[in-house]
Amino acid sequence: MAILTMLVAGGCDRSAPVPKPSPSKVAVKLPVSRPDLEPAGGTSIPFADVTENSGVAFTYYGSPSAEHYMTEQNGGGVAVFDYDGDGTPDLFFANGSHFARPAEDVGASHRLYQGLGNLRYQDVSVVAGVATFDFGMGCATGDFDNDGFADLLLTGYGRNRLWHNLGDGTLEEVMLPPVPPNQWSTSAALADFDDDGLVDIYLANYVNWTPHDAPCFTQHQPPIHISCGPIGRKSQPDTLLQNLGTGSFADVSHAAGVDLDGGKGLGVTVADYNGDARLDIYVANDTDENLLFLNQGGLRFLETGLHDGVAVGSEGVARSGMGTSTADYNGDGRFDLVVTNFQNEPCDLFANLGPQGFAPTNTQAGLDTLTRPTLGFGVVFDDFDLDGRPDLFLANGHVWDLTSAGLHYEYAMRPQLFRNVDGQRFADVAHQAGDYFQHKWLGRAAATGDLDGDGDLDLVVTHLGQPAVILRNDGDAGKGADHSGGMSLELIGTRATRQPRGVRVDIRMGERRLTLRVSAGDSFQSSHNPRVLIPAGGAARLDELTVSWSANHRQAWVDVPVVPHLRVVEGE
Repeated sequence: MAILTMLVAGGCDRSAPVPKPSPSKVAVKLPVSRPDLEPAGGTSIPFADVTENSGVAFTYYGSPSAEHYMTEQNGGGVAVFDYDGDGTPDLFFANGSHFARPAEDVGASHRLYQGLGNLRYQDVSVVAGVATFDFGMGCATGDFDNDGFADLLLTGYGRNRLWHNLGDGTLEEVMLPPVPPNQWSTSAALADFDDDGLVDIYLANYVNWTPHDAPCFTQHQPPIHISCGPIGRKSQPDTLLQNLGTGSFADVSHAAGVDLDGGKGLGVTVADYNGDARLDIYVANDTDENLLFLNQGGLRFLETGLHDGVAVGSEGVARSGMGTSTADYNGDGRFDLVVTNFQNEPCDLFANLGPQGFAPTNTQAGLDTLTRPTLGFGVVFDDFDLDGRPDLFLANGHVWDLTSAGLHYEYAMRPQLFRNVDGQRFADVAHQAGDYFQHKWLGRAAATGDLDGDGDLDLVVTHLGQPAVILRNDGDAGKGADHSGGMSLELIGTRATRQPRGVRVDIRMGERRLTLRVSAGDSFQSSHNPRVLIPAGGAARLDELTVSWSANHRQAWVDVPVVPHLRVVEGE
């Protein structure tokens, strides 16, 4: 695998912030010509289920059960990340528990699978030190101490855990600020929100509930016992933990302005939505208005979801937001948003209009009718066919089994795959995407990364009551004549945090412009591989590559050679 490290002299003085600095440029001169950069593309995006021979055997524990505890609805987070630094993605699965039959009694610990290459894995949970027992929900990764090894955060009911990666194959727990016994954290994002070069933690929190609460039933005759919903329950304010740089964190939620009432958080995604080069936060809430926190600098946020058009759906009411993700789906250089919702609510797609805020475009994009019958959780908003336009994967499945009522009702549901056709609409291609898409699942979390190193994005999906699956992307659309795929971009921060989550990456190839980002948050209780996959389309070079490391520092490289793996280090 070719690896190219580019160092750009200069840098910036963090004490003298500049809102939008002009990037420094260094040419990497190569005597090459650029071929046609517009990939032909295909009409299908095929995936193969390779779980059986992968060595991964994981089923989320504790749900569904006859007790129908509310905690049984949401678990199953997954992270794709390189925990041992060998360049091959590894997999972490958050496991659950049960109040009557605790996870300890059945050995249902969290699982860490080390990637061996060629989509083979070995279970290293015990050796690594993460084989603990919790009501686990989601997970997120990031390098909080800038030592070059990705650390791991677990969210859950009653407690969260942060493991420090020691770099020798083991992880050691770091104490976080204490939480109430019934705090229920779901999705999380690790990113540097105050531009001090240290990763902070944002936690989306759900609702107040205890196992002693009264059970819930439907109004059918006879009534059907179900897990309780969020309506009528008090929301739990979200949490922002500031990295103090001493191996500890401080709860700054109130001072930062994120501890608002009225948010039942299930999904979170992070990006610069208003173009000021600061990282903003978007939260998908269940039956409450979604929240958009615009970063004001100095670890202060202003909530503008209703003002900017992303608090409610196209019908003007709050939906049951589950998962959420960010991408520039229409190629205008601004980051758009997608949110999965409850059954009979369409998947929301919000186009970023710049100073005018956002506009709902799910109807125009063709998602309204196709997503309304499903209940969506995990969502991946990324470029599976390497045509430069982000596609959509949705993991679907209900929370209540009402099939005994004799109604036309789906409990398990088929996943969905939508191909971005022209930056304006999405086409349903699930029917030709492979055997996995022809079956019904209780889909929950979904994470992505190039698991086999062939230059396209693969998927890991978890379910309730069914094993997690690994889906290999077998598409050839957008690949070069030698079947080479996209270019894997790894960013190494020096003044910025070493593994910079959420940062913007701009690509210019002739007349084509691509606006990408390092994933932060995203999907539902999941964490994608932080490497950015650039759909080079068989090109020999990128005319320009620009990285917005922080609000104070952008950097650009010109005439960049296309290689399988490009490592870019912030200016020395």
